[in-house]
Amino acid sequence: MGGWPAIKMRRCRLFGVAASLLVGLALSPQALAQQRPDPPSVGVTPARMVTMAPKTVMPGTVVSRNDSQLASEVEGRIASVAEVGTVVPKGGIVARVDSNLAGMQLASDKASAARLDAQLRFDRNQAQRLNSLLAQNAIAKSTRDQAESTRDMDAAALAQAQAAVHKSQYQFDHSDIRAPFPGRVVARLINPGEYATAGKPIVRLVDTGSIEASVQIPIETADYLREGMSVTVEIEGKRATAVVRAIVPVGDIASRTIEIRLTLPPGTGFVGDAAKVFIPTAQPRDVVAVPRDALVLREDNTYIFKVGRKGVAERVAVETGSEDGALVEIKGAVSPGERVIVRGAERLEAGQKVRPILAS
Repeated sequence: MGGWPAIKMRRCRLFGVAASLLVGLALSPQALAQQRPDPPSVGVTPARMVTMAPKTVMPGTVVSRNDSQLASEVEGRIASVAEVGTVVPKGGIVARVDSNLAGMQLASDKASAARLDAQLRFDRNQAQRLNSLLAQNAIAKSTRDQAESTRDMDAAALAQAQAAVHKSQYQFDHSDIRAPFPGRVVARLINPGEYATAGKPIVRLVDTGSIEASVQIPIETADYLREGMSVTVEIEGKRATAVVRAIVPVGDIASRTIEIRLTLPPGTGFVGDAAKVFIPTAQPRDVVAVPRDALVLREDNTYIFKVGRKGVAERVAVETGSEDGALVEIKGAVSPGERVIVRGAERLEAGQKVRPILAS
């Protein structure tokens, strides 16, 4: 009698398993399909045939097109100097030289010029009177000649005095040292109270809004560059497009390099930043290219995923080549127009079904 309950329990389990099997068999294929997870959505873009040149990376430095040490044109005690970091517009005052001495010299020169002007007016009238007397044979000719000589000497002295006035005025006006271009004061080379002589640097002014990259490149690569051409630069891990402003056609004898200057977009970097410049090393050629985001980097190889005809992700090993902005040359079983996955590829497995969405 003690084994009967155990037999009943085993029968109940068998009935439960059978019922589950019958329920599974009763489900339609549509119901089973609804229970399967939806394929993941991935962003795709077509592989493109583009014209691209192989490039090498050359080191460069971010510089300003306007970087000057402004000097005093007059001598005197420094009255004020702009603080480091001050932004100065073109024509703005960056320093002042005490103008008291220049003002006194200007006043003295103006007084001398006024005195000589009065003397010259008298000498001219005197020469005219003596000319009239000579016409009447009332005086000797030598007396008239002496008066005209005095008049001419006074005229020359007045011209000299007026030149001195202009010089004094110039020095007085240039007691204020003004910025020849808009920029920022990055260094004070003299402090208020010190004495400055003509030509002594006062401040260093840098135009931080007009920056470019200075790069030394091998002479042979200059054949693949031209002024106005766009190239890619990388500063602090950020890429930007620069324009070749100038190719300096004078090489260094020791290194066999020449300098090129690239105009950078404002705000690309700081003056003094290191830059990586991608310089073409051969003529452009047609290659298959994909966005850099399509590359899947693994320890064993570099891959891309493309979408097959049945919406299945296919993994393809590729070799990378030249770069142009966001596009990278690839060599592998990928043809122009095939859809490559640029978003969501890192989570995929080969043969997995996906739902492609055209990436913007």
